[in-house]
Amino acid sequence: MDTPENERIDMALRKYVTSLCAPIWWESARQVIVNSGTMCVVKTPEALIGITNNHVLKTYEKHKAEKHDIFCQLGSAPFDLTEHLIARSQRWDLATFRIPRQKVEQFGHKAFVPHQWPPERIKMTDHVVFGGYPEIRRLVGPGRYPTTVSNEFVSFRRQPHSCTDEQITFHFDPREVTFLPNVAEPLQPGTSLSGISGGPCFKLVAAENRIELGGFIYEGDYSVDACIIFAVQAALVSATGQIAPAPF
Repeated sequence: MDTPENERIDMALRKYVTSLCAPIWWESARQVIVNSGTMCVVKTPEALIGITNNHVLKTYEKHKAEKHDIFCQLGSAPFDLTEHLIARSQRWDLATFRIPRQKVEQFGHKAFVPHQWPPERIKMTDHVVFGGYPEIRRLVGPGRYPTTVSNEFVSFRRQPHSCTDEQITFHFDPREVTFLPNVAEPLQPGTSLSGISGGPCFKLVAAENRIELGGFIYEGDYSVDACIIFAVQAALVSATGQIAPAPF
């Protein structure tokens, strides 16, 4: 049973996780937000790396080819995905990016510094906080040329339903999800999770009072009867941002 103390700890944990990833979105003519995803910035011993899904990058490339005025942001910082690309994998639906140090100072979030990288894989016994920035929780300022955009991070805490060396899934009933007291409007079953792609999966290392980045969401279905979140193991990304090849 949740107690006020447990809720306080959970709220603090999820607030910390929120600080470690940012929305990435692109606009057209500074008027319309065309699409979005979620990205984590990781400071490994070798590099500063941004990580999201390959399908987020593909969608950005498609829109940039179709429209001449696409402008992309990572959090509060201008960021062109194509210019900063390190590696991509269609098989694992991952894409990695070089993050200039000044972007970390501008984007309004924190780079995650892991205990080790690549990290240990998420296992069935792990407790995991995972989430991202769904489009349904985006608020755009008024007027033809909005000057403000706010994005709300939505997160869950669960143990995996299944794990392999490459992938993770989480299954749960949306009708049984308990949202924290600071959540004004819980997600309704059937809500689209578009925008959550690339969101982090942080596993709790309770014995050492820390968390570790262990995976990245690539798909989610928050239907009326069941929610399924699919993620890929972070261990597939090297300390330099290279991505493991697909198996033969």
